Amino acid sequence: MVAAITKSKREPIAMPSSLVKHDSLKIAWKRICRVHAMHSQSKNKKGLLIYGGSGIGKSQVGKVYAYLHPPQKIREKTIQPVFLYRFKESKKSIDDILKLLIKALGTTPPRGKTEPGELDAQFCYLIKELGVEVIILDEIQQILPNSDGVTALNTLKYFCSLLDGLSASIVFIGSDRAMRLLNFGKTDKTVDDNEQLSRRMMRPIKLEHIEPKTDEWLECVNWFIDKIRFPFLNYKDGPLLNRLYIAYMERSFSTLESLFLLEDMSGIQDKKELIARLKDNFDIYGKSKTNPFCSKDISDDEVKTILDELLRTKDISDDKVNTILDELLHTKDVD
Repeated sequence: MVAAITKSKREPIAMPSSLVKHDSLKIAWKRICRVHAMHSQSKNKKGLLIYGGSGIGKSQVGKVYAYLHPPQKIREKTIQPVFLYRFKESKKSIDDILKLLIKALGTTPPRGKTEPGELDAQFCYLIKELGVEVIILDEIQQILPNSDGVTALNTLKYFCSLLDGLSASIVFIGSDRAMRLLNFGKTDKTVDDNEQLSRRMMRPIKLEHIEPKTDEWLECVNWFIDKIRFPFLNYKDGPLLNRLYIAYMERSFSTLESLFLLEDMSGIQDKKELIARLKDNFDIYGKSKTNPFCSKDISDDEVKTILDELLRTKDISDDKVNTILDELLHTKDVD
C-alpha cells in the first residue's frame, strides 16, 4: 500500500511501484505533476491530454494519482486536492456535464430549468471551497460529439473558460478519439474554433505500447512475475517473453493483468507449469482464437516471425499483430 500525501504544501511525487514504469507512462506521470503544480498560477496555466488505446493504462494512472492525494480534514474542513471523474455515458450539453460533476463533488445540482450560468457558478464554487487543485476527467471522448459542429464548439469553449478562470488545473484522459479536443476544426472547416483549446494545452501524451525484445519489456514482465512470487525471467527466456508479448498486444496491460493477477497463480514450481497456467488463463480471458501459450496453435518460430515483422515495420499495433496472425493461420490451412 502506498502512503498518501499529508503535507499541506504539495510537491511532485515519485511514480509509485503500483504502476508499471514504462517510458511513456513515466512521462505522463511527470506531466501530471507539472500541471498540478500550475494550479495556483493566475496566468499561463496549461491543461494536459493523456490518450491511447484500450488497456494501455490511461485510467489507472489517473486513479493512482488521485489515490495518492486523498480528501483530508483540515480545521474541520474537507479538502479534496484531486477530483477524479470518469464519464460513463455520453453527455453532450454543458449543463448535463456540469450536473454530473456537481453531484460527484457531493452536492445535489438544481432540479429543472436553471438560470444562465447557475450551474457553472455552483461548480466553480465547489472547486474552490473543496480546495481542488487538479481535475482529472477520464473517458473525455464520451462527451465529445461525433462531428465538429456547434455543440462540440460550445463544449471546447467552456473548457477554455475553465482553464482560464478556474482555481484548478485540468487533466483530460481518453482514447485516441480524444485528440479531437486539440484537432477540432482541422478536418471539417464548417466551424471556426477561434478559442483554440490547443493553445491552452501542453503537448499531449500518448501512452505507447512497449517494444518487444527490450529491457523495458523484460522489466514490465518481471513486474507481473514479482506479483506471483516467481523467479524473475531473463533474456534466456526469450521464447516465453515473446509469447507474452503476443498476448500483451491483444489488450495491453489489461491482458497481462488477466494472465497474472485474476486467477490463483501461487505455488508454481517451474516455467513449464507457469506456461500451462498462462495458457489456461488465456483460454478464460483472451479474445484471439490463437492461444500464444499453446505450441500447437503457434510455434516459437512463428512467434519470432511476428515480432521481427513488428520491429521491421515499426508498426506495434493490435491490428498489425492480428494481420500477421491471420496470414500465418491462412498459410497453415493451405498447407
